[in-house]
Amino acid sequence: MSEKNILALEGLTKGYGLKPILKDISLVFFEGAKIGVIGQNGAGKSTLLRIMAGEDKEYDGVVRLRDGATVGYVPQEPTLVEDKTVRENVELAVAPIRALLERQEELGMKLGEDLSPDAMDKVMAEFDKVQQEIDARDAYDLDRHVETAMTKLHLPEDDKLVSECSGGERRRVALCRVLLEHPDVLLLDEPTNHLDVESVAWLEGTLAEYKGTVVVITHDRFFLDRVVGWMLEIFHGRAIPYQGNYSEYLEQRAKRMQQSESAEKSRAKFLERELEWIRMNPRARTAKNKSRLKNYDKMLEQEVEEKEGTVELHIPSGRRLGDVVIRFQKVTFAYDGEHNVLDQVSFEMQPGDILGIVGPNGTGKTTMLKLIVGKLEPDEGKVTIGETVELCYVDQERESLDPEKSVWEEVSGGQDILKLGKFEVNSRSYLAKFNFTGPMQQQKVGTLSGGQRNRVQLAKLLRRGGNVILLDEPTNDLDLDTLRVLEEGIQE
Repeated sequence: MSEKNILALEGLTKGYGLKPILKDISLVFFEGAKIGVIGQNGAGKSTLLRIMAGEDKEYDGVVRLRDGATVGYVPQEPTLVEDKTVRENVELAVAPIRALLERQEELGMKLGEDLSPDAMDKVMAEFDKVQQEIDARDAYDLDRHVETAMTKLHLPEDDKLVSECSGGERRRVALCRVLLEHPDVLLLDEPTNHLDVESVAWLEGTLAEYKGTVVVITHDRFFLDRVVGWMLEIFHGRAIPYQGNYSEYLEQRAKRMQQSESAEKSRAKFLERELEWIRMNPRARTAKNKSRLKNYDKMLEQEVEEKEGTVELHIPSGRRLGDVVIRFQKVTFAYDGEHNVLDQVSFEMQPGDILGIVGPNGTGKTTMLKLIVGKLEPDEGKVTIGETVELCYVDQERESLDPEKSVWEEVSGGQDILKLGKFEVNSRSYLAKFNFTGPMQQQKVGTLSGGQRNRVQLAKLLRRGGNVILLDEPTNDLDLDTLRVLEEGIQE
């Protein structure tokens, strides 16, 4: 492997049952490269990262990591030490670095001893080696790095047990750990999920300056524009690289699609002409014409680039709204009865308003939505919901999905016909609008990717309709095409 190459994939193929996910992928990852991985939900993005991280070994092909190189990986559902606190989990990540500092101190003490020339040479050689590792990891500022990362990522209290942390908190702890480990290859699966604006900005700066190789799956278009220098699109099992950030990728992909459409038109025209010749010519199968027949068969067998399935989002409207939709009057709420998450909050929403709730993690954004839907009651003040309001709430944790049900059962409730507002639609046709077609409708919810589960919940909740829609982190794990459709649906 070249010194510039840190990781390579050769003929990588992976499938689940009879369904191929990744097909004969061969790629080389350069040292220091920043790569954004995109593709539709369920395309195999997370599978690719698991294989690169060594977590999934059931595949055909070869994964080569440069000798001595280290890999750090943050999946969508990270594994942490459950019986340890947040601080203890973070300290486990930097334990090898602290051991280096302690070893340097021990060697420094030895250098002050009366050693033989040979012993002195050995100590000096090890001291130099340890010094180089410390410099490479910027370990002299370790404590500052730890505190900065924990603060910027808004980790929970130091003494909080990881087993008591929410899904979002666990992901932030795992992200903090891997950044402090500073591996040569950093693999991140949707790292911006559950991060507030400030934390995302800090992460962008950290990754932009990161000296190692970064491979990141994310739906965040602005993040991709600011951080990556390569885009890798997973498309029907293939991995297609593009040099540039997300905006540059869009330009290149548009050109490739135009070329593909032009080539397919030429291919279709050729096949139509040749088929007519075969039917009209009784001598078509003579030896003289066998080469022409072979050429026809070859063109016929060419793999046509499939078009991506698309998502169509329709939100059935509810009853006409009155003058007051939602009103908060001096609302105060605390989970522990002492520290207010919301303090004397007052606001009013009217028909047609689109409200974005922003703020650092832990400042009460989800709490506000739970107060609106009645899952929580205010300690002080009053929450008023208009008489004609019909709420449609998409929660952050996707708690309302049954992992044992099929996609069709979960969304349709076993009904062949669904009522969407004033209209009726076949339940399988409705699912197809969310890009769940054919066998995918019978797949169990528990086997889906994070983005696919998100689409299932959107399909399930939006079919009910409503005139007030509450979305808590709706973009988490969604692919970029679905994200665009969701944005358009909300604006309409």
